[in-house]
Amino acid sequence: MTDNILRMPNRRAVAEDDPRGQLFQDLICAYHIIDLLGQPSGMGSHLTARLPGADTFLFHVHNFGFGEVTPELVHEADFDLNVLTGDVAINPTLHIHTRMYLARPDVTCIVHTHAKHVSALSAIGQNLEPVTQSACRLHNDCVFFDEDDGVALGLGPGEAIARALGHRSALVLKNHGLLTVGRSIPEAVVLADTMETQAEIQLLAMAAGTLDLPSLEGRERSKNYLRSDKMIGRAWTTMMRQLARERPEVLEM
Repeated sequence: MTDNILRMPNRRAVAEDDPRGQLFQDLICAYHIIDLLGQPSGMGSHLTARLPGADTFLFHVHNFGFGEVTPELVHEADFDLNVLTGDVAINPTLHIHTRMYLARPDVTCIVHTHAKHVSALSAIGQNLEPVTQSACRLHNDCVFFDEDDGVALGLGPGEAIARALGHRSALVLKNHGLLTVGRSIPEAVVLADTMETQAEIQLLAMAAGTLDLPSLEGRERSKNYLRSDKMIGRAWTTMMRQLARERPEVLEM
């Protein structure tokens, strides 16, 4: 009976020995998933991915929203922001990503959006707190970054953000938005969704009274469970099913 339950929807076939092709396909899906989640993805948001340890990364053409991305809009660049696969515009703030990739060989994907509730939380100088079990995915793993609140042009802001992130997975950027990194595309996307949904809950709770956080033991137990590869995979699969329902054409790209 359970074998007939739809889990991961069918997608365009990619060879198992083609990790770049698999990464490319996951990235296309990620753009559209974040768009379906309602996180703003205009000029200021970016989502990139690289093969582990590589010195190049995939990005989407500047000035296109995530919901507009097709394979023709995804290109490759090096860490000096030289585009290697076409004459297209690259976002000049992507040194936020290049500096992190240089500092963190374990990172495969980086997500940055101006998500509404995280931006509101950042505007009052508040970091994300583990207010619910789901928020505990980021217990002791989210940094509040207030060293620079202007447009991140040049190497300096990217280097500062990479230093602030350290070994962790997420930042609340003051008056700006969110940033997550992941060992995989699914992990970075799930954490970005976690930040925005939990920031909304936190703002509601703060408006009603004083935050009463779970116990330290409860936070750690919840994080260990929810950050496991199994649970990240389940969350991603749920997102993929939503994508299959609402934009089935993306799964054939």
